[in-house]
Amino acid sequence: MVSRRALLAFPLLGFLPPPARAADAATVSLGGILVPASRARLLANVRLGGEMVTVLAFAADLPEGERDLFVVAVPGRVAALDLLTWHGADGTRLHTRVSAVSDGVRLRLQRIASAPRGRGYRREEWIDYLAWQNTAPMLDAPVRPVLAGTWQAAQAAQRIATLALLAGASLTGNLNTVSPALLAACPPPKLPV
Repeated sequence: MVSRRALLAFPLLGFLPPPARAADAATVSLGGILVPASRARLLANVRLGGEMVTVLAFAADLPEGERDLFVVAVPGRVAALDLLTWHGADGTRLHTRVSAVSDGVRLRLQRIASAPRGRGYRREEWIDYLAWQNTAPMLDAPVRPVLAGTWQAAQAAQRIATLALLAGASLTGNLNTVSPALLAACPPPKLPV
């Protein structure tokens, strides 16, 4: 049974403000770089080209699915921005494992992607590389030419465009934050069935 006090308080509930939510544009500083706060985390600290580099990940969800991006950061600048994970509403998936190569100048991006195809799934696995540059954004550094028409080729084109955007931002000196323009440069992965 509901008490009289609860019944009298009920109309007042409509005047209460909605519960506080974290702002979508909220950022957090990790490794000297401002990144979106949602699911922000440190993935690794690695030495590249004699410099200590921080690899950070964060959420950058889209209406089409859940997406996590990663940045390679040194204090004061973003050296690379790329896709870490994708879980599309259409059933597409892409996962990346980031690790340092023993040569001390490259990062290995091991990728696994899948997409529904008929009654089954199409699956593709590949490895991409990013090469360190001391004062500029990292370079896309494939060990062999990428095959046209593959998911790897689609991701390579996107990565090259993002690195070019980072190179332009380095000219203006605005590389200590992951801006909305950088987030927009990483659309959902193209995984054609």
